Amino acid sequence: MSMPALLSHFGINTARFVTSTGEVVFDGVTSNGGDAFTHVTHGAVTPVAKHTFHGGAEEPDDGENGPAVWWDNPDRLNRHIDAMRRSFPHFAYLAPEDGSAPCWGGVIDTGRGKFDVGILIRRDEGLPSIVVFNRRLGATAGGRWQRAPHLYDNDNLCVAGRDDWDPDEHTVATATAWAAHWLAAYTEWRISRKWPVEGVRTVAA
Repeated sequence: MSMPALLSHFGINTARFVTSTGEVVFDGVTSNGGDAFTHVTHGAVTPVAKHTFHGGAEEPDDGENGPAVWWDNPDRLNRHIDAMRRSFPHFAYLAPEDGSAPCWGGVIDTGRGKFDVGILIRRDEGLPSIVVFNRRLGATAGGRWQRAPHLYDNDNLCVAGRDDWDPDEHTVATATAWAAHWLAAYTEWRISRKWPVEGVRTVAA
């Protein structure tokens, strides 16, 4: 049994980090001061902020009828752009156009599978919507299709509770790290049919 699995058995979750390609790592990470971390093999990594997986409910409305969109403020938008360039530089940025929201697209490689992912900013500054393209999320069990846990009814990833997201603290890179964590858990679920984590509630010091 791995150390993260052993600690999880006792209700303690070790700190998790995500490489720039989307693989979740637990050890071999050193702090460079502040919020910068480096893995011995993978280089710069992004910490996975505390969050809880959930799902099944309808994804919250995007607030399309709200006031002027917040990303018209360059400082507010650039905070997300800069965070994605640092943490997930291979993700492509699509600027807002004709009323559409800014979004990012790229591949998350869990080490056991590659997923085409879209991260879409929300008008209400809520947790971004996360879409996996060209893949049905689930598995065949006993000749029947079993839908993956922790999905919204529209099949977008349910990577965190709404209360986990803080628009003043978190960025699109936070949501992308949560998506990588979700997809790592999903690949384990496809093998065991047991979701390996219920989110990160406590982090071992």
